[in-house]
Amino acid sequence: MNKQEYVKIILKTYGNGVISLNTRSNNQFLFKFIEIYIPNASQTAYKMEQIIFADSASAIVKARLFAEEILKEVFKIEKIDTTYISSFYDKILYLSANEIILKDIQHSFDTIRRSGNRAAHDGTYDDLMAALQLHKEMYRLAVWFYETYTSDQQKIPPYRSPTAPVTPGPEDIKNIIESYMKENNKTDISSLKEYKHDENSKPEEVNDNTIVEESEKEEFSGELSENGVHQKNLIGIEKERSLFQEISRLKDSAKEAIENANEFSGFKEYLHVDRRIQLDLEELLKNQKESTETSLILLCGSVGDGKSHLLAFLKKKYPEIINEYFIHNDATESFSPGKDAMETLEELLLPFSDENIDTSGQKIILAINLGVLHNFITHNHKKATFTKLKHFVEESKLFSQNIVTSYEVKPFNLFNFTDYHSYELTKEGPISDFYQSLLNKILQEGNKNPFHQAYERDLKKSERTMLHENYEFFKNEFVQEQVISLVIQSVIKKKLVISTRAFLNFVADILISENLSKVSQLTNFEKLKNSLPSLLFDNTDRSSILKSINELDPIHKRSAATDDLIIKLNTLNDWKAVNNQYITEPTTRKWLEPFETNTELVPTLFSEYFEAFIRMVYLTNPNFVKLLEEKSYESYMSSLYYFNIGEKKMIRKFYEDFKDTIFQWKGSLKKDYILLSHPFDKYKLGQKFSVKPVTPILSEKSDSTLYTFKSVISVGYKKENSLEEALLDIDYPLYALLTKVAEGYRPTKRDEDEAIKFTEFLEKVMQFGNKKEELLINFPSENKFYKIKRDDFDSLVFERE
Repeated sequence: MNKQEYVKIILKTYGNGVISLNTRSNNQFLFKFIEIYIPNASQTAYKMEQIIFADSASAIVKARLFAEEILKEVFKIEKIDTTYISSFYDKILYLSANEIILKDIQHSFDTIRRSGNRAAHDGTYDDLMAALQLHKEMYRLAVWFYETYTSDQQKIPPYRSPTAPVTPGPEDIKNIIESYMKENNKTDISSLKEYKHDENSKPEEVNDNTIVEESEKEEFSGELSENGVHQKNLIGIEKERSLFQEISRLKDSAKEAIENANEFSGFKEYLHVDRRIQLDLEELLKNQKESTETSLILLCGSVGDGKSHLLAFLKKKYPEIINEYFIHNDATESFSPGKDAMETLEELLLPFSDENIDTSGQKIILAINLGVLHNFITHNHKKATFTKLKHFVEESKLFSQNIVTSYEVKPFNLFNFTDYHSYELTKEGPISDFYQSLLNKILQEGNKNPFHQAYERDLKKSERTMLHENYEFFKNEFVQEQVISLVIQSVIKKKLVISTRAFLNFVADILISENLSKVSQLTNFEKLKNSLPSLLFDNTDRSSILKSINELDPIHKRSAATDDLIIKLNTLNDWKAVNNQYITEPTTRKWLEPFETNTELVPTLFSEYFEAFIRMVYLTNPNFVKLLEEKSYESYMSSLYYFNIGEKKMIRKFYEDFKDTIFQWKGSLKKDYILLSHPFDKYKLGQKFSVKPVTPILSEKSDSTLYTFKSVISVGYKKENSLEEALLDIDYPLYALLTKVAEGYRPTKRDEDEAIKFTEFLEKVMQFGNKKEELLINFPSENKFYKIKRDDFDSLVFERE
């Protein structure tokens, strides 16, 4: 007998995957626990396991038969008439509608149904990974049935996947050949001793073109951590982290999250992004290097604006300069025991009091919140006076409507974080170089990026979870633009204060899903649920940013574009054409590919699919995004830009529209006459509205991108021939309300309460009218107008208009 005959015997024994060296005994059969309750389902599961590696398409069909047997038994136990509920789809729909099955079980049934349909009708569909996933879904259904419809208390075996056929070793081959020879009455096995199984030999072709493949032996040297991540066993070399470990360092709970003005780690150094206020401060410090003059540098702002991070960075970058200064960070350093904030600051700033400022020679950098600084300069100090410091702060216009980024009058310097923003204004809309730079640090390819290095290491180890797929998806530039746009909208619409740390934590939240199983082990719906679009819009409890972004979810924006999509998905059986029209991003196509052939998703699952689809389109399709643009937001950002560059033509247009909106809010009798009485009174009383706009003090700018600006639209009116003024800052929530009023919306009592600053502004503006000189009265029932005014002799005159 030659070697080729030996090979044919081995292939005959192992080739179909039915006979295996480690075939389980009946006691080890995974689905044995349902055998006495649903014998047909148990037997089908056993057959499915036997053929799964040799014929995965048939195994998938077996999975569908298994699920149908489960359904048949459920309908029998529940005593449900199946006369009009015949199809698999209708049965799932009925059980779901009557809350007999919950969403997770509905998912399992539907996943098996859809894959089974495809395998039965598509001869080319032969997917082993899909078959293995369905095996897991079968187990889930079996456990659900056992726990719901039986009273047994036996222990259910934990899930285990089917075992692949094992390539035979030398002893196995010898035993098989000897057995074969005996069965066929052949006694000459001498040549068998000459045949040696070589694990390193290459596959050898035989006459029937079959190839014997030897298993590859993978050698590994080194240590494995508890979670299986390879670690270098060398002193001084940092342990190699997985992508999960690297991304987790961005979270608030990570040790790197703690901001400290005295510490700047290598990880923070890598993530550091230069900002304009940092560059301006660096320039000042270089100019003051080796100076012996007194110097107080005030870093003013609010909580979470990056003062601590900046100080830590400068200590690391310019230690020789920073060491000349005493640094006090009132946001992180505790005050002296027994002293309140004012007493501590007074002691700290004593060298800059009127009595000591000319002789102290002290150099201090003070990071201080605006509210604390305002309280300090207005406080009645006991030990010293600070009139020079107070005068400096007042002269800087720090607490005015002016844009103040920095101000200097020796020995004082002031830097204002408030007018440096995390985003920039452009004519086309807001952008953020800062957020984009942070994302580049995380997502860009290259050997210097620890995140990308970890990602590549994981893939080499065949570690692919939804984190890796989300990471790939996030590399898309337009996806990054959309995510940044949503963050900026949260800042503008919801007035969120988003620190660098909060933004990095947000990035981790939308990359890391709860389910970190391998992608091959997830159902199609689990992939959608754990994808970045779902994590971005459907996790309100993770952070204030995600809660805000949930309110910006495109599924809440009813439009002709979304209606058109609903109609297409409800009426077309071939969703591939819809995907081709709306989706081009490759990772998204991969997530949606299993759903391209619509085989009737039950309503709740269709809703889940539709939401995921809309979100994916919104993050990847620029044309679709334009159809969902919020006009009031676009208009507000445009006006904000023009106010900040001092564009008089656009500012004049804004005031004209704003005046019309005031008339809409209060009501009008006729042109230029604003209503004083309630709109529903028997008669209406109005006064002439004669006011002049307070134009903003802004120099015209030619820059196309604004890095420092006022983040609200500041407007105001003054009384004619008077210095009295009424000023108002219009943020986006107020602007959105005023836009609705301009379009005919009548403000409610709740609107007036929420827009309290605007109503107070109106009350003051109404005092600027000339009601003491003239009033207009209207009797709606008679449709007549009368005017009460003073004549030249200061007497009241009542005349009909």
